[in-house]
Amino acid sequence: MNYGNISSTDQRFQAGYNTINSTHYFSIPVPDENKLFNSSNVNVPGRWVFRVDGGPEEGIFYPYGDEEDEMNPQSDDGSSPPIPLLQPFVYFGRLYDKIFVNNNGHLTFNEPFYQWYPYYFPKYSSIDIIAPLWTDIYNSEQGTISYRQVTDARILNRASREVNKYFPRLNFSASWVFIATWDKVPYYANRESESTFQVVLVSGKNMSFTFMHYDFITPTQSAESGLDTINSTNFFSIPFSDIANLPYTSNVNVKGRWVFRVDNSSENNEFFR
Repeated sequence: MNYGNISSTDQRFQAGYNTINSTHYFSIPVPDENKLFNSSNVNVPGRWVFRVDGGPEEGIFYPYGDEEDEMNPQSDDGSSPPIPLLQPFVYFGRLYDKIFVNNNGHLTFNEPFYQWYPYYFPKYSSIDIIAPLWTDIYNSEQGTISYRQVTDARILNRASREVNKYFPRLNFSASWVFIATWDKVPYYANRESESTFQVVLVSGKNMSFTFMHYDFITPTQSAESGLDTINSTNFFSIPFSDIANLPYTSNVNVKGRWVFRVDNSSENNEFFR
């Protein structure tokens, strides 16, 4: 989809695609049609590209689930202990040296966050939060939540390649990666359900990025996916009407993957409000 100059109108507009029964769909997230010319999911202003022949891409997840992972407690509405970061992480202008992996599908920095019912972004709250899938997760009996920090050259090289693919002007070199994975976790309201998703933090040379990955996601009533900051000076909510479709959505033309630059540079994804 290619966009030049688009005049504003007082009529409703829609840009994207849809299928029979909306089994696959995407709505380009712009507040006004005259913003289309400067938006993109392939880092080319005015161009949106989608693969439309099948399901989620293979191999988007970073390594998880072996002896290198630390495990979160199996407890309802629990959290990891404070995790000292091997390198500080810049999140929209604030520098953090620790992080918490919260069982209900989000990361926070200053303290654990036990809230199970999601609020929707922007919240204008007093916390910085990264939420790949914020909902009421119940891992007391099954499912695992794990995390690791990586300075291994193989993973750093992969992260560098992928960031440079999506942001080709940066000449980025990763020096640190943090991986948190929710593997086959059920919901409190549906103990037989299973959902698998992951968030990856990547940093290097004062640049910071967040990857969100989605495998199989069970439908549920209340959920939020995206990013929010203190007072919502920057935020993004991934657009969906059914979270089960997250594995088929993307802002980088790789189904099941969303990528954001989060260090507060002018190169940040322009959809941040």
